[in-house]
Amino acid sequence: MPRKSLKVGPLHASLAAGRDGAEVTLGLGGAAWNRWYKGLADRRRAARDVAWNAAVPRLPAEPANPEAAALAARVASVGWYQTIDLGHGVLTPGEFNHIPHLAKYRLPETLAGKRVLDIGTFDGFWAFQFEKRGAAEVMALDVETFGDIDFPPNVRAGMADDLLATPLGRGFAIAHEALGSRVQRRTGSVYRLDAAEWGRFDVSHIGNVLVHLRDPALALQRMRAVTEGVAIISEMVDPDIDGLGDAPLMRYMGGQVNCNWWRYSTASLRQLALDAGFARVEEVARFNLPLRDSARDQRQVVLLAHTA
Repeated sequence: MPRKSLKVGPLHASLAAGRDGAEVTLGLGGAAWNRWYKGLADRRRAARDVAWNAAVPRLPAEPANPEAAALAARVASVGWYQTIDLGHGVLTPGEFNHIPHLAKYRLPETLAGKRVLDIGTFDGFWAFQFEKRGAAEVMALDVETFGDIDFPPNVRAGMADDLLATPLGRGFAIAHEALGSRVQRRTGSVYRLDAAEWGRFDVSHIGNVLVHLRDPALALQRMRAVTEGVAIISEMVDPDIDGLGDAPLMRYMGGQVNCNWWRYSTASLRQLALDAGFARVEEVARFNLPLRDSARDQRQVVLLAHTA
């Protein structure tokens, strides 16, 4: 079958014609495409850096408020995963800034009288939000040390002992004190949540944690065991598999990079929650969530899993 090709910048096309019909192939690639894409990525990264840097707390040359200056200095002494408004004009420079997107999560306006659990709390952004909405009790669960994270064996073997022994929660402690919070932080594993020890919660939350867990099915089963009401599940979905219908597809990543074990489709998250024992699951939000210093946003989905 004779074939003719055409190339214009990064666009290339080919036409093949014969007795059985014609075939047209279109594609993007080559050096021109790579230069264009790199330029776009660099521009997006630069624009995002400007926005993120505006949120980084900085000490003025002559602090007008010694309390704010002291708080900003403490914030600058640790790394942050979540951006939190600590008051006094100080924001923590997190990798994720949920503040501009908070309304998209459709959290209840009031949690008065509710008992709430935040799983994988890290710096405590969500736990403090639940407290702000009037929850009667908020418990924040996280692992105790860096070594308690679900690293695969080969990655763990290459990590220094002092790194594995590094305790987590320094950012949480700073934010907890600055906010005058009553949130209770407890260390442990989501895999061992048990109603006999933890009691039951009206609302439970797990946000961008399942991606880092070797066994997300077990995690959601244990979450269901301590939830009597609704679970809020927010997670990144993979656009390459998310639009392929209702099949509960997941992409295995193996935990090798940033302890990312899985890439999910919305259907897989929904099915995992149903298989864990939740009665029904509804999608309430879908939006792009920026990651600091990244040229690409991550696609975020928020699900509510109801126990009845």
